[in-house]
Amino acid sequence: MSGETPPNSPWFFYGWVVIGLSFATQGFHSTARTSFSVFQVPLIEEFGWSRGALGGAFAFMMVVYALTGPFAGSRFERYGPRAVIPWGSVLIGITLAGGFFINSLLHVYILTGVFLAVGHALSGFSMHGALIPRWFSKKRGLAAGISLSGAGVGSLLLVPVLVWTIESYGWRAAYLIFGLALLLVLAPANFLLLRNRAEDMGLSLDGLPSGESEEPPESSRTEKKAMSAGWVFMSMRKDPRFWILGLISFFIGFSNNTIMSQLQLYFVDAHYSMASAAIVLGMSGFFRIGGGVVNGWVSDHLGRRIGLALSSSLSAAGVILLLLIPGLGAAPYPGYLFAIIFGFGGGGMSACFSALVVDTFKGPSLAVIMGILGISYGAGGALGPPLAGYTFDVVGSYTAPFSFIVLVLFAMIVISFFGLKEHSK
Repeated sequence: MSGETPPNSPWFFYGWVVIGLSFATQGFHSTARTSFSVFQVPLIEEFGWSRGALGGAFAFMMVVYALTGPFAGSRFERYGPRAVIPWGSVLIGITLAGGFFINSLLHVYILTGVFLAVGHALSGFSMHGALIPRWFSKKRGLAAGISLSGAGVGSLLLVPVLVWTIESYGWRAAYLIFGLALLLVLAPANFLLLRNRAEDMGLSLDGLPSGESEEPPESSRTEKKAMSAGWVFMSMRKDPRFWILGLISFFIGFSNNTIMSQLQLYFVDAHYSMASAAIVLGMSGFFRIGGGVVNGWVSDHLGRRIGLALSSSLSAAGVILLLLIPGLGAAPYPGYLFAIIFGFGGGGMSACFSALVVDTFKGPSLAVIMGILGISYGAGGALGPPLAGYTFDVVGSYTAPFSFIVLVLFAMIVISFFGLKEHSK
């Protein structure tokens, strides 16, 4: 774990410690966001709030997340990940522990819409995606798949525990226990173990001997200075690759956040028990691991657009199965199959997109670009969940919004093969 680790001993390469920490951090942080779907059930039962109103809180969170992302990225580039990512754990921990005191819808909007949103901007997908190229080059796709799939293990392990805690001790206790775990364990681990880049520890990318890495150390690049979010956007706005990636980011944000925010309610409506619905929710996150690792590997060897198209196809197939589940009865197996297919596709989309952005815009402003593209992701996440919630409030069904997501995912497949043809790895 020290800077004396031999750079020619890959199995001791500290970059894998960083990836492991990133894996754990995203597991807790992603589950904190996913838990919104779980907590909706007892909140609606106790306070009688509508699904559309709670979906609005989720949308507000995505808007704040999107607007904060570029500034988080700028700070990341100027001061390094150690000055950004650990504070995300602190804010998310405060959000969850503060959930113990919820007594009005305003409390939900403040905690979820502000604290959780800023916490995710400081330590979410974009920041961890920008962290990876500081440690890996040749194995970037694999490292991204492992890191980003941490959300899967978090969902599988933490969501069922969260539901059990709610059923055993109440939703307030569940909020408090989850929040304290982040504040007392995860945040200190990030402050103590996270390092900014391989060269700061005398290491080369991928843990290779000096001179064998594909890319020079970051300090040797000519474009050293990190630019402001506004300057980076102005320099990118005429690049068609930037807008194509922004559209992909919007589609990923729309599809994933809409499904995941409504999933617990959807399965409870389909006569699944709270525990069974939580298992499906957890499994859908867990199988993001396989999707991230396998499709990350596919994108390394066959190209990013092939990996992205394959992932989008799996996600579309999962949503089609989801639409059929209410007519199949309350047997859990169709739900488990959905979780496998949709989770595998979602993990692949995230890993391929992250690697694709790095391939296209690697450099000292990468984290800022990730943050700006996060605006598109946030816009998709802000639009989808309240739209699905309000649609259910009006017509009593998720058929229309989920069917639209299938069309969105098919559009992703088309973009993968045609829009990215000239810009893939």
